[in-house]
Amino acid sequence: MGRGRKHASRKRPAKKSRGRGLRLLALAGLAALILGFLAKRVMIPSAVHYIAYRAPDHPSTSEANPPATSENLTPSDRDKLNAIIKDKSK
Repeated sequence: MGRGRKHASRKRPAKKSRGRGLRLLALAGLAALILGFLAKRVMIPSAVHYIAYRAPDHPSTSEANPPATSENLTPSDRDKLNAIIKDKSK
């Protein structure tokens, strides 16, 4: 009769703690929230500003050295320009 319950003396395997997995998941979620906040507030605006307002890499020679005659106005053109400026400033 003593041999009928053989596995009753065997130890059960320990249950795995679900708390450790949940803590790890919560920590990963918190890290994702922090990284998202930093990206939204710091990295994205600076990247957009860099892309939108940077100087051209290689300006063409005509833009770098405008012709000197472009600012030479005739007296009649200068009078017309002064009249326009005076009208706009009123």
